[in-house]
Amino acid sequence: MLDYLKSLTYSLRFRLIAAACLVLVLVLWVQVANSVRLLDDALVAMENRHLAELQVLHNASLSVPLVERDHVKLTRLVMQLGQQKGVSYVVLKDAAQRIVAVEGWDPARPLPSPLMDFSQLPREAKRFDSMTTLRIGDRVVGSVHFGIDTQFLREASYQLLWQSVAIGWVAFLLTVVLLAVIGYWLTRNLRVLQRGVGALESGESTVRLPVASNDEIGALTRAFNRMSQALDERVEALKKSEARFHAIADYTYGLEAWFNPKGRLIWINRSVERITGYTPLECLLSSNLVDMLVFGKDRKSALEVALKALRGSTGDNFEVRLNHKDGSVIWTVINWQPINSPSGEYLGLRVSCDEIQNRKEAELKLLDTVVELRRAQALKEYYLTHSNEERSRLEALLNVMKIGVLFVDGNHRIIYINNACRDIWKLPREENLTGLRDSGMIERTAHLRKDDAAYRKHIEEMLAGEEVSGAFEIPMEDGRIVTDISALVPGEKPGQFIGRVWIYEDVTRQKQLEAQLIQLAERDPLTNLYNRRRFHEEIERIIADASRRKAHAGLLAIDLDGFKPINDVYGHQAGDEVLMKLAEEVGATVRRNEIFFRVGGDEFAILAPDADEEEMVGLARRVGGKIADMRFTFGGQEVQLTASLGIALYPVHAASSEEIIARADSAMYQAKLSGKNRWAIFGSAKLH
Repeated sequence: MLDYLKSLTYSLRFRLIAAACLVLVLVLWVQVANSVRLLDDALVAMENRHLAELQVLHNASLSVPLVERDHVKLTRLVMQLGQQKGVSYVVLKDAAQRIVAVEGWDPARPLPSPLMDFSQLPREAKRFDSMTTLRIGDRVVGSVHFGIDTQFLREASYQLLWQSVAIGWVAFLLTVVLLAVIGYWLTRNLRVLQRGVGALESGESTVRLPVASNDEIGALTRAFNRMSQALDERVEALKKSEARFHAIADYTYGLEAWFNPKGRLIWINRSVERITGYTPLECLLSSNLVDMLVFGKDRKSALEVALKALRGSTGDNFEVRLNHKDGSVIWTVINWQPINSPSGEYLGLRVSCDEIQNRKEAELKLLDTVVELRRAQALKEYYLTHSNEERSRLEALLNVMKIGVLFVDGNHRIIYINNACRDIWKLPREENLTGLRDSGMIERTAHLRKDDAAYRKHIEEMLAGEEVSGAFEIPMEDGRIVTDISALVPGEKPGQFIGRVWIYEDVTRQKQLEAQLIQLAERDPLTNLYNRRRFHEEIERIIADASRRKAHAGLLAIDLDGFKPINDVYGHQAGDEVLMKLAEEVGATVRRNEIFFRVGGDEFAILAPDADEEEMVGLARRVGGKIADMRFTFGGQEVQLTASLGIALYPVHAASSEEIIARADSAMYQAKLSGKNRWAIFGSAKLH
């Protein structure tokens, strides 16, 4: 039953009916959808007309009583309107939007938004809410709000939909039946032709089909009859040929074949099936024997030899590959000679073929083995030479590097150490350290490290992991600083490691240069106070920190009074001495959390985090008093100077670093303009 159903799906009749049914289903679906849409539009139009009539009725029945304020009549009319079939509620309002009468609605509830057209109604809505404006002439006297149940619309839509679907199904079934009848009538003669082909496949020698029409199927039937007749003639000729040569060559172990002068195969013995898997009949019926039997890469040479052989030449030991029916390739050797009649007439070509697959496979294996051995030997010699050269180059490169390199194997034994690594760890260059365990090297160099316990802990952490370590600083007893980096050396297989490499570098000079650069970048070279660059960095940081913590910060701006005359009279050396002593004396009065800066020639500043006005006033008094008490002697004369100071607070006086600097400078200039040797708070007229 299952095979019958499968064959039915492959039939032309079934495909014709299936394609027509698919088109019909699409057409019916479009028609039903369009019918439903048109019916919905008709229902909406009908209800809109009913809505208009209802609004006219409302205006005619309620406008006059509403103007006359006849509440009894209005209540009775609203009740009658609300009790009509399909009406959910009715609410009457006057011109001032006061509710006059209600039926089916809670006056305390707000009224829904009215719709003016049924096309605005959502599909899922169960009620249509609308409104009628009551007018007498052009005067608006009130409004009627009402709701209409939409159940009847849904029921009508569903009923029309099912009717359309039912009509579509009836049309579909009738069409399927009609198509089945038409398909059977159109393909009845094809079934006869199919049975004729089946008879040929089963081996019937003579098959003739009746020609029932002159259409395309009739022409196909006549062509089949001609083909069947030609096949019968060919088979008969083959039978005669087979009878002629069967007794002599049919049971020869080697393959024997006879080709006519045109190169057409006219006889072949049964050995062809043993060698190639193809039967003699398949070979005789083949339209291109070379393409069927000869391997693709040998066809060109085989055709060239075949053309020479057909011209009457002889030949032997021609090796060629043949295709087996199972897809494999068979090596064979072919010999041929021409066949002539007693009268000397050229009758064709005799071809003998023997299988040499086993011999050829042995030859190819031997050749491959020799080639592989030679290749392996050449690669071995090349890689050995290349490896020795690379090792020598690598050792030379590592020994001229200033970075120490140490390789240990999987057993923690040293396999290579360069000269730089020996120098870093004070190991003699001439000593052979190969094979020494890395723990022995650690013990020998323990006296060089300032904190050997921390270094051993670092080694344990590195050996426990598989990641590349970061640079680890090792302080030495002689003042040097050495860094190390370690990584596992991967092997050939994923996850396998053949050892570990350690990289050591003496960074003492680098650290010294870094400290000097930081000193030059952040310090004033004369006073060793922080400079203007560091001042701006610190004030940004302190303001940001105070903003985040909702805290205060203070800035004291200092400008020296009388410093320029000292420079002009006693020289810049005297001025430098004043600045250095001032930095030392004032710096001693600055507390730990306060930062002292030189921001210009004779300009200084002090940043005080978390300082309020009282603390900044105390700082200004200390600094101003210290500067006023200082005495200098130049050229036998005693010299004194004072300072003008300005105070600004964050966030009292400023909201940013630029603002607080400007406010402190402004207060400082106010103090200087008011007589010098005093301090002022920004925004305060009081001077001290």
